[in-house]
Amino acid sequence: MTEAPGIAFARLRAAFSLAAVPDPRARLARLRDLSRAIRDARPAILAAVSADFGHRAAMETATADLGFTLDAIAHLARVLPGWARPRRRWTLRPLPGRAEVWREPKGVVGVLSPWNYPVQLALVPLATAVAAGNRVILKPSERTPRTADLLARLVAQAFPPDEVAVVTGGPDVAAAVAALPLDHLFFTGSTATGRKVALAAAVNLTPVTLELGGKSPCVLMPDADPATHAPLIGWGKWFGAGQTCVAPDYLLVPRGTAGAWADALLGVAGRFLARGGRDYTALVDDAQRARLEAMLAEGGTARRLPVDLPGRLAPTVVLDPPPGGRLMTEEIFGPILPILEYGRPGDAAAQVNAGGAPLAAYVFGRDARAAAAVLRGIRSGGGAINGTILHLAVPGLPFGGIGASGMGAYHGTRGLQEFSHERGVLAVAQGAWTRLLLPPYPAAIRRAMGLAREDRDGPG
Repeated sequence: MTEAPGIAFARLRAAFSLAAVPDPRARLARLRDLSRAIRDARPAILAAVSADFGHRAAMETATADLGFTLDAIAHLARVLPGWARPRRRWTLRPLPGRAEVWREPKGVVGVLSPWNYPVQLALVPLATAVAAGNRVILKPSERTPRTADLLARLVAQAFPPDEVAVVTGGPDVAAAVAALPLDHLFFTGSTATGRKVALAAAVNLTPVTLELGGKSPCVLMPDADPATHAPLIGWGKWFGAGQTCVAPDYLLVPRGTAGAWADALLGVAGRFLARGGRDYTALVDDAQRARLEAMLAEGGTARRLPVDLPGRLAPTVVLDPPPGGRLMTEEIFGPILPILEYGRPGDAAAQVNAGGAPLAAYVFGRDARAAAAVLRGIRSGGGAINGTILHLAVPGLPFGGIGASGMGAYHGTRGLQEFSHERGVLAVAQGAWTRLLLPPYPAAIRRAMGLAREDRDGPG
């Protein structure tokens, strides 16, 4: 365990209070330092993440953790100079002066990151908060302890101790961070834990960004083609063994087609099991396996690929899952995919909306316009047409939930906005006109304000 959260916070708060707000050039230098530290630590990151999972496909860590993080930092560096400049605003009336919006850091930001993408989901919000000029206290997940320790060393290389601190430990440390009087708190994790984080932050009126989850659906239109679309759906599901917050959580397919889609998706899953399973990620721990096996035990017709690899759970599709079971009421977060049938596309959209707004929604079909119409009818944090997960790889798109799937958003300029205070400032022009602010007001001014009748009638 590193230093106590309260000690780290006090150091960062004192530094922020005493130092000037770093200009964009200083922030860019910090982003370059962080990017360099990540690149230098690439072999160590690949090894640490894989060790924490028991086995993590190297391609997944290289793309989703390393590549995504480096791309996000590069995008921040491109947009920061323009974004940081004051924004001119017109005054409501012809008031002599200059109205501007100053984008300033909030202060000390807390980041509570999860285990499933332990580098990306820690360092992208951290980099965004730093780019906005903040100090940051990061608490990585205790379920990936080797990666957490590596992140602490990496951050110490890239930042002075009075700019970024990493604290490690269990849920008690995370709770201590959430209880600090932070200027902003960023959390990625389950909806249940997100509620606890929000309640703890509310005591200090700390604003929060909550990246949660939910049951992200895939709606297959009547013209969707298993040969064309199953690879895109299956990749989104089996990548990371389904341990992705925006992985497809269940499928809604036209009536009479569930079996064909099950065959196609299991065929895609088989590609992850080639090469001796090196491209198929293990579950993070035994608790995760026990939870998923308990879900499967509740019923439905499960079809599984045979897997005899340490730590892996067989890719599984479930036909006719029990409506009230955990497979259909909780986020699965694993390599299990329920398949349900619908009558009309509108029925599918209504079924999704009845379960609350997920973090993502996906619609597949040859007619992209018709698919887009269905997606517009589904309330979700984000989504894609004829794709899964990939909207996260577009740094200019905001990423966030709605309702039970979260609040707030980040990535790119939307993240800079999330971690900044937009300060409205008016520079008032000096001159004789200021006499007009005080009574007795000239008759012309009173007429312009529609007060001529009041003048005639006298005091009320």
